[in-house]
Amino acid sequence: MSTILSQEEIDALLFAKDETPYDSSPRRASSREAARYNFRRPDRVSKEQIHSLQFLHDRFARNVATSLSAYLRAITELSVVSVEQFSYSEFLMSLSDPTAFYALSMAPFEDLGALEVNPAIAFSIVDRILGGTGNGVAPTRALSDIEQNVIESVVKLLLDSLSDTWRALTPLQFTVRGRETRPQMLQVSAPNEVVVMIAFDMRIGTARGMMNLCLPASLIESVGAHFGQAWHRQRREPNDVEKLWLRENLQRVPMRLTAMLEARLRTSELVALQPGDILTLGVRADEPVEIRVGDTRKYTGRLTKHAGRVGVRIERRAEAGMSEG
Repeated sequence: MSTILSQEEIDALLFAKDETPYDSSPRRASSREAARYNFRRPDRVSKEQIHSLQFLHDRFARNVATSLSAYLRAITELSVVSVEQFSYSEFLMSLSDPTAFYALSMAPFEDLGALEVNPAIAFSIVDRILGGTGNGVAPTRALSDIEQNVIESVVKLLLDSLSDTWRALTPLQFTVRGRETRPQMLQVSAPNEVVVMIAFDMRIGTARGMMNLCLPASLIESVGAHFGQAWHRQRREPNDVEKLWLRENLQRVPMRLTAMLEARLRTSELVALQPGDILTLGVRADEPVEIRVGDTRKYTGRLTKHAGRVGVRIERRAEAGMSEG
């Protein structure tokens, strides 16, 4: 049973409250500030994975720029602008309408991705493939079925390069599952599903626009810890054509070949040098000398004469463990 306070006890409590000094100074803020967190869209991809995605698709951008330059016969530049995670509905709201929009299957992964090519770039690609300059103003309309068929060869090139880039992490095969000019009309993912959007800035000749790649966060999670490490440990082996091109270009590079003959003098002897003085080199005429390519010790040889000129005859390659001095 609760105790009922008397009037005197109530007056005493009120009096004590009035006597208590009121501290009007602001409370000290916590040294650790609160961070905003959206419970409707949790961050499923870590910052380390975001950075790895940036590096991975930087490599993809360099490879695609080279391939498109040769395919379209125009200087092509492609660079990663941002890597961010959104809900799929927010991703759709960031796109142009109409645009060139593709649903992507990523076998053997079950979920779908998406690729959007801005109309300014899409119409420029169509114009160049059909023999134009690709420098005109993009029309304010959706691509026709014929234009979508024309641009699909470039989309296939993009997806082949994307599959090749991701092969360092996991064997994905990117292919077109469906296409639309209105992104909302193509079902790719649930509106609240978390996705990662990789935005690219693309320039073909004088035309410039955005290209956006959408990947489900579940794909990043399935790759796991290998995502932050594996891609930069593995490198794509050059094919036969690239090896031939590399060899032909390296054969035209001039290299400096030097036989190392050194002499040491005191400073007083160096100052006293006069024309006609003879310097004694650090090796005998019959001793082997060190031969360097650039600054790397590569061969050993012996001094000789050829056609009335002093030369050096290469005898063997330098051992891998030999000091470069």
